[in-house]
Amino acid sequence: MRADSRRAASTAATHQAIVDAARELLATRQWREFTLDAVAKRAGVTRVTVYNQVRSKQGLLDAVLADVAQHAGMDQLLTDTRDLTAADARRFVIERTCRFWHAQRDVLRPLFGLAAVDREVAATLARRERWRADQIHRLVLRLSATPPREAFDRSTVVAGVIALTSFPTYDGLGPLADDPARAAALIDHLVVSLTG
Repeated sequence: MRADSRRAASTAATHQAIVDAARELLATRQWREFTLDAVAKRAGVTRVTVYNQVRSKQGLLDAVLADVAQHAGMDQLLTDTRDLTAADARRFVIERTCRFWHAQRDVLRPLFGLAAVDREVAATLARRERWRADQIHRLVLRLSATPPREAFDRSTVVAGVIALTSFPTYDGLGPLADDPARAAALIDHLVVSLTG
């Protein structure tokens, strides 16, 4: 293995160790304990190494959210549904989204709560939600080649589907959210009522 390849592999491994340590801290500690120093200690690297990888606490948070989304396949939802019918694509997106929300509740619940009082956390989550909203918008366009016949215009339908498939809605299902398949079935039913 060439020196450049070894260095790249080492850098990638260090980055993943930092992200894993940060995810664990987010899931198990208070936000004030989520620091570059704490992540460095848990990852077994120096604070400077963490800083060089992510630059800030917000960069660290963004790296964690990007990593969990990528590993769950959330970054390729529409690509994965390319060969499905529109209805099957809708079900697939809702099911995978519910499984993702369920699997990441320990990280996402405190972050969505914190977003109400921390502008930087809110901004980081808003960037991720804008990407998700774009995916939902494209899905709704696929579901309804013609404008809805209901009292709602397409932008209203898109807003409704975005809300129905959001983490706060999922988490608000209470005990039903403990079963992502049942939660997905309910959310799918509600989405169908909006999209036809």
